Amino acid sequence: MDAVLQDLRYAVRQLIKSPGFTLVAVATLGLGIGANAGIFTIANTLFFKPPAQVLRPDELVAVYTSDFSGPRYSATSWIDYLDFRRETSDVLVGLASYAPRPFNLSAGGETQRTWGEEVSDNYFDVLGIRPVSGRFFRAEEGLRAGDEPVAVIGDGLWRQRFGSDPALIGRSVRINGHPFTVIGIAPPGFAGLVRGLKTDLWTPFLFHGLLNIGTSDLTSRGSRGLLLIGRLKPGVAPSTAKARFDVLARGLHEAFPDDWTDVQDRSRVITVTPERDARVSPAARGPVIGFIGMLMAVVGLVLLICCANVANLLLARAAGRTHELAVRLALGAKRSRLIRQLLTESVLLAGLGGLAGVLVALWTTGLLMGFQPSLPIPVALDLTPDVRVLGFTVLVALATGIVFGLAPALKATRPDLVPMLKDQTAVLGTGRRRLSLRDALVMGQVAVSLVLLVMAGLFLRSLGKARSMDPGFDPRGIILLSTQLSVQGYDSSRAHAFYEQLLERARGLPGVRAASLAEEVPLSLATGRRGVQIDGYVPRPGEDLEFPANTVSDGYFRAMSIPIVRGREFESRDRAGAPLVAIVNETFARRFWPGQDPLGKRIGWPDAWREVVGIARDGKYGSLGEEPRPYFYSPLAQRPATDLTLHVRAADPAAVQPVLGALVRQLDADLPVRITSMEEHLGLTLLSQRIGATLLGIFGALGVLLASIGLYGVLAYTVARRTREIGVRIALGAAAKDVRRLVVGHALRLVGVGAAVGLVLAFIAGRLAAGFLFGVAPADLVTFVVVPLLLGAVALVASWIPSLRATTLDPIAALRCE
Repeated sequence: MDAVLQDLRYAVRQLIKSPGFTLVAVATLGLGIGANAGIFTIANTLFFKPPAQVLRPDELVAVYTSDFSGPRYSATSWIDYLDFRRETSDVLVGLASYAPRPFNLSAGGETQRTWGEEVSDNYFDVLGIRPVSGRFFRAEEGLRAGDEPVAVIGDGLWRQRFGSDPALIGRSVRINGHPFTVIGIAPPGFAGLVRGLKTDLWTPFLFHGLLNIGTSDLTSRGSRGLLLIGRLKPGVAPSTAKARFDVLARGLHEAFPDDWTDVQDRSRVITVTPERDARVSPAARGPVIGFIGMLMAVVGLVLLICCANVANLLLARAAGRTHELAVRLALGAKRSRLIRQLLTESVLLAGLGGLAGVLVALWTTGLLMGFQPSLPIPVALDLTPDVRVLGFTVLVALATGIVFGLAPALKATRPDLVPMLKDQTAVLGTGRRRLSLRDALVMGQVAVSLVLLVMAGLFLRSLGKARSMDPGFDPRGIILLSTQLSVQGYDSSRAHAFYEQLLERARGLPGVRAASLAEEVPLSLATGRRGVQIDGYVPRPGEDLEFPANTVSDGYFRAMSIPIVRGREFESRDRAGAPLVAIVNETFARRFWPGQDPLGKRIGWPDAWREVVGIARDGKYGSLGEEPRPYFYSPLAQRPATDLTLHVRAADPAAVQPVLGALVRQLDADLPVRITSMEEHLGLTLLSQRIGATLLGIFGALGVLLASIGLYGVLAYTVARRTREIGVRIALGAAAKDVRRLVVGHALRLVGVGAAVGLVLAFIAGRLAAGFLFGVAPADLVTFVVVPLLLGAVALVASWIPSLRATTLDPIAALRCE
């Protein structure tokens, strides 16, 4: 321990003696370590950080019921949940249900859109959460007609909306137009179980009918909208609980074959998984892990570049300490002792870099927490660093100190005592060998930088391709006004009257070219599917006949500029009581009526046959990268809906948007609405590509900057070490261009070898990231040509200044200094 402390004190003195070197090294390492800590903070929040305030989360399991069309991780119906809860009491302490919902919360004359959860009575008990004030739900609440509706408010909403008023307990607020009594305040930090969704309100699921007029979700096994969370009994493993649910699934399939048989004519499956594996939905877990893993790999490459830069700095610094190290060796110091001393300095540098990295990570995560994209749901991720992040940063800093310090330490302490005592520092890597350690480090930096730039180029090209992709409609000039009348207590007739007035007034606004109503907006985060029948078509065994669909009013295809390639669009005659009609897209027609005239054919949905009166052009419905798929439309007048989006095509959208908001307030002043442009909406579909392109572009630029600094440092050091050689060349008649060619040629050789290695690695990286690219091949020729040329240009700039310095050497002074 005394020797370690001695090494540490000596290292501190050495770093204080070289403040410029210390500052540059710490700043470089801070960038690399901070980038890694920042991305790990995101991974930690998504996958490792347990839900706040939840008691012993390792005892919790998530339970999923497979969907009719096959996906395993789907929701559960209320009736099935009650069976699950009753039949699994031997393996679970409790099984709770929850369903994220948008609510309209009214208090003090103001209405705001708030996201919350409808939950079972035992939800908070299963999670082991205690209220800050008041109480949580009781088992009997909502079972009897006339029971007082109750709600629990989140701590954040309580503080922001109600000013932390303790008198809120027992007071009434209006939720979806109905009075609810606030009975409790959830503890700080608890925001529900859907990771990333800001949840501020909880109501018992038994009041579901009060909040959503006209629905019957509690009575149908086919109505599956609940997520389940259970707590294992002491000593019970998840595998034991899974076996119990397997038995239960077989029993339900035998008792209710119509509801428990999927499209493959097999029993639905119940999946039990630990809570830690359900923090990101298992259905999306793979892509999210892939994306975060790619970002971790990218920042890891940035850190390697930083390590190479600092290693080069240490090599240059060691050259100035040659005589000191030689004297120590001559006096009997062991090489291992000197290596330990130099590694202590490296680890101390890395520790300081780790502290700087924490500051960088705090800054970047603060920016990310402040980033609020225009999404239809409130996104909130707690990116506050915790023990895991700090531990990760310490490990990265320690590993970094060893990685960048070991090679220079080994190089500086090799026991060539005679030349070292004579201070012939060329032995540290500037001799006549074609490849020195410093050169190898620069080539590594160039290779890694090229990988980063190629990945950034691929994502930028992918983003450009996606933006230029034809979605099947013209998004320019379209305004979207969305609201949910059902959560405000509107029944079907009131909703119909509201939308009729809104549509009529919108069409009469100056500058409005077309307006229509639709149940779905193309390229939304989720697209509903409807099961259909095809008249005269016999489905193959296991064939899925569930397709995305939309319910739209007349004028929709004009408002969206969707061509009708055959037949007609919906008209005012397609009203209630008239013959039921539908419009299908081209892929739908090709699949079911190849070589036939689709007009006049019939499809069955939901419980009646509809005649096909038009064929719409194919479009993109779920994502820009999807393959053409069947899609159909039905007229709104023949299938009323309470939650619609107004689509308005205007000559000047910016001028029309505030007027549309005023129209809604005239019809219902308490109704929250969301108004955005179609182009902004489409931007959400490209959010992952934009994030990937932005981050990779930043990291790629940082890598190139660091590699350029490293290249400049190596060339400047080489020129300084080859002063005598260059002086002799000039004295013998070498021209300035020859000297420049000597220096620049050395730089281009280093860049050429590094780029060759980098292209191979970039090709492999592109193949691994192919799933995140759209419309661009992993080996995109343009990217793989432009990036090396760009890197070569940067290398020329970085090598030009040392080459100019070499040409200005005075040969007499150069020879005299030797």
